[in-house]
Amino acid sequence: MDLSLWMTNPGQVGRLRGVEGQIESGAGFPQSAAARRPRVAAAVVGALIGASLALGGSDPTVRFLEPRNLATVLGPTSIRLLLDVPDPATVDRVELHIDGKRFGLLEQPPWTIPWHAGDGWKGHSLEAVMVLSDGRQVRATIRTSPLRIQQVENVDLVNLYLVVRAGDRYVTDLTAGDFRIYEDGVEQRVARFTTTHKPLRVAVVVDSSRSMSKEDRLEKSKSAALQFLEILTDDDEGTVISFSDTVDVLQSLSSDKTLLANAIRKISLAHGTALYDSIWRTSDLLADFDGRRVMVLLSDGQDQAYNGMEQGSLHTLDEALERALRAEVMIFPIGLGQRLERTYLLEWDYPGAKSRTNKSKSLADLLRDLATSTGGRAVMSKSSGQLRKAFSEIAADLRHQYSIAYQSTNGTRKGKWRTIRVETPRGFEIVTRRGYYGPKPAKMTRR
Repeated sequence: MDLSLWMTNPGQVGRLRGVEGQIESGAGFPQSAAARRPRVAAAVVGALIGASLALGGSDPTVRFLEPRNLATVLGPTSIRLLLDVPDPATVDRVELHIDGKRFGLLEQPPWTIPWHAGDGWKGHSLEAVMVLSDGRQVRATIRTSPLRIQQVENVDLVNLYLVVRAGDRYVTDLTAGDFRIYEDGVEQRVARFTTTHKPLRVAVVVDSSRSMSKEDRLEKSKSAALQFLEILTDDDEGTVISFSDTVDVLQSLSSDKTLLANAIRKISLAHGTALYDSIWRTSDLLADFDGRRVMVLLSDGQDQAYNGMEQGSLHTLDEALERALRAEVMIFPIGLGQRLERTYLLEWDYPGAKSRTNKSKSLADLLRDLATSTGGRAVMSKSSGQLRKAFSEIAADLRHQYSIAYQSTNGTRKGKWRTIRVETPRGFEIVTRRGYYGPKPAKMTRR
């Protein structure tokens, strides 16, 4: 036993001082200090040895070597643990939890596991649970810190998720050196690159307006959406939203697929189509998440009130799309019905739009531009019987995304729109967002 551990433990020191006090005041002991010292020292050592024997040695412990508590961690890293046990054979396993969700299981040394800590915009809570063969559990917890304002000013990481295709085939063997990124025409250096899928925060947003009663569209939409839930992993979160005259959050963000499925089954028919409000509200719910933010949006009609004479939303299209772009949400629209290409008047004025002058657009045009502006993919389904295929195509895109981050060379902080262009030497088709809003000036607070 290491006596120094006892001597530095405040509780033990207190108890030993108590023993010493009793020895000093006990009957029959010499009163001179010189005569007391040998007896006091012997009594202290005896007390330590007795306590050690009574406890049977030090208790097993587990602690984090990496990351350190309250450290700022971002990007690909690893979690390293140190296990201190009298007999390593008594360790059955170590369970790791991040932000309250099970992350990994370690059953033998080295007690290390890779971890993608995200972009640093939020801190994380980490817990290691060492389970011993006799059923005892020993825990250790730490927290990582988010980037502080000063760090954010210096980092300005821009995150992109890309799908690369050659015809109908996904290209999955590219490296960081295969990509060229340009921001407002200026080439940027890739700071981080991975094919490891980051967690999903996905919103399933379903049009429940009266027109969805045709061809049993709503019921078939719900069935296809239920199948789509199967792509979610334990690290993902989902929310279920329906919209008609109003936008209704039927299930808040949850990783419980049963809750999400029950919410989808509850979607029922109403009246108008508040399409733009649904985009704005959903983007607001998905913001501030360290991972991929995805909106799967199914609609069969343009934004309009039930009377067909006015817009159905309180927000305009450009307001809704700006909210999605600022929240860095990828929109994957599914257009449903035979009248997708019918044109109607539209105020078409937002960053990244293909045309800022033509006011006559179809629902298909609107959905395609929502997708291409945000890095998603639009799928048109003329009949409700094709919805499963439409959801499957979106799921396939989400499974084949590259994750790239770069540090912008533009140091200004004015919150202005910046265009992004990504190229590969072999000229593959690349799907990603068209740009982003730059950082705003840091708010000054009075002291």
